[in-house]
Amino acid sequence: MNKLGIVLLSPLAIGRLLVAVLFTFVLYLIVAGIDIFYKKKPQELLRAYMSYWCRNMLSIMGVKVHVEYEEKPDKPALILSNHRSYIDIFINLAINPGRIIAKKEVASWPMLGRGIRIYDVLQIDRSSMNSRIENIRKMENVLLNNQSLIIYPEGTTHRGPGLGPIRESTYRIASNNNFPVYPVAIEYKKPDDAWVGKDLFVPHFIRRAGVPQRHVGVKVGKSIQTTDNKELKAYVEGFMQRETMRMREEFDSENR
Repeated sequence: MNKLGIVLLSPLAIGRLLVAVLFTFVLYLIVAGIDIFYKKKPQELLRAYMSYWCRNMLSIMGVKVHVEYEEKPDKPALILSNHRSYIDIFINLAINPGRIIAKKEVASWPMLGRGIRIYDVLQIDRSSMNSRIENIRKMENVLLNNQSLIIYPEGTTHRGPGLGPIRESTYRIASNNNFPVYPVAIEYKKPDDAWVGKDLFVPHFIRRAGVPQRHVGVKVGKSIQTTDNKELKAYVEGFMQRETMRMREEFDSENR
């Protein structure tokens, strides 16, 4: 998109951003109050607030999510999703409330750091092999404590079609402990909604948030529970690959 196009889209994008900031600030004050007055944090309530925030943020940003379920997640599990955009995080938390992961250094950011602590976001350190082993232990403990955990095994966003390289260590978290796994496939109607590579956040946000409405397809698969790592890998990657490609073909036919 040329500079003129970005300028023309800017008012809607900026308006949405202002509404999103205001809505987030109000909810932040409520949650901060809970943090101050409750010694023992009501985590179920806080996760419900997080899901509520994500659903409304998607609506504010003009993102219409079309969800299909082979099986609705009704138990604590490892939720593995492909990764196209920063929007994926809002989508997964809106439909599958659970704990998410953030880099350890993000916890030191103003306001955001407090939010990470309140919502019990899992903080991970990728600085060394020892820290990576500790990260796996933390993830296992989340699931052992009967909480769901959302992970993007590609490790970064991938435009598609299909999947990017997968971090196989993610599968071992589940197979070594026989945790249930739900695969999730996400595909955007417009491939330009993917945020990848060296694309800067602000120009990308203005381009895409300035579009009146965006459509996203989501498919949640049946759960699998196995100690066979190869079986788990084949099932999860097969589901994600098949469903993202199917949705891509359907969207491309509509885009013509």
